[in-house]
Amino acid sequence: MFKGIFNDEVRFFSDNYEFSGINSLEFSYRSSSEIKNVLGSSRGYTVPSNPTSQQLSFNRSLIYNDPVLDYTGKNPISASIFYNDQYYGFDKAYLTNYSLNCAVGSVPKSSCNFLIADEIKSGISGARQKVLKKHPEFDIPSQGSIAITCDNFQTNRVVGFNYSLTANRKPLYGIGEYDPCDVELIPPVSFTANASIDVDDAFLQNSYNFLKEKENKNVSIIVKGRNGKSLQSVTIPNASMTSEVLRLSSEGQLRLEISYVGHG
Repeated sequence: MFKGIFNDEVRFFSDNYEFSGINSLEFSYRSSSEIKNVLGSSRGYTVPSNPTSQQLSFNRSLIYNDPVLDYTGKNPISASIFYNDQYYGFDKAYLTNYSLNCAVGSVPKSSCNFLIADEIKSGISGARQKVLKKHPEFDIPSQGSIAITCDNFQTNRVVGFNYSLTANRKPLYGIGEYDPCDVELIPPVSFTANASIDVDDAFLQNSYNFLKEKENKNVSIIVKGRNGKSLQSVTIPNASMTSEVLRLSSEGQLRLEISYVGHG
């Protein structure tokens, strides 16, 4: 009578492509409402106060090239989940956040959030053609196949790196319409990154350098598979260093943490 649905029974499709390596996935919608009172009645009335907020978010292990970064611009994505012989999905969603995490001893992971701009409902499939796009070959990276370009990286060991971008989206609604008429991308796209470095000869910069040397840094990360092919490459345009933190504990070695922001 009671039978749960397990992860191996659920499939995720997007633009005629089946994703692999997903660790968690979430479809969600939230409706805003308020209670109105009227003269001559003791009853209240529930009315919508704002458009329904809808979101898709998932994170995955980076075991092949991440197609999500193709949607940082104005192109929407369509997607669905499939279980119990039924699809549940949407036709249009826009990337709002993307992040990439790399650390010694673990497989790189990415996560993303999408703003959904039409109704999520049963019967919509992200696998609309009979023949799906060819799935890339798995090529699991190791810590030795990740290359990072940032301050002090040449002779010091980078032990962790976080990268993220945020795209500001604004849905535009018209009277009599449930779905947005359009979803604008409001530039610029903002970027952040931080790197954690085991210190050999690195030294902190002068604390006022940010005021003098803005937007002159070269910050990038390339993740390659064990076969040497590039899986993912990300950069921070117009990068500026915003902070440095030098840490030392009685049980560890000197470590430097550097943070950057950028825009483009």
